Amino acid sequence: MKQVLAGVVIAAFVILPWRTGMGNTVAHAAGGDARKGKAVYEKSCVLCHGPQGRGDGPVGKTINPPAADFTSAASKKKTDAELLATIETGRPPTAMVGWKGQLSEAEIQDVLAYVKSLRQ
Repeated sequence: MKQVLAGVVIAAFVILPWRTGMGNTVAHAAGGDARKGKAVYEKSCVLCHGPQGRGDGPVGKTINPPAADFTSAASKKKTDAELLATIETGRPPTAMVGWKGQLSEAEIQDVLAYVKSLRQ
């Protein structure tokens, strides 16, 4: 009985935070919706990163350093956590601004999912 109860308590601490979004961001990032993320990306990111995420948007080509190319080998090496941190807090001193506070947590997760789909 004690073992069963212990298993339930452990499951509650592991599963509940993940299901409610209170757990680590990598687990939650897996739940983003790339289709919804594409709509947010097209409104907020495409001017710099371009329609295919190659950093070739009309603004992205003019800034220094240029906007990130999500299809590059370097970008493909980035973890979900690294990409999420960049989306949320930006990349000072570059032109990449942080979107936390401007986008909802769900929108950020959706954009993350969409950006990951561009890397394939």
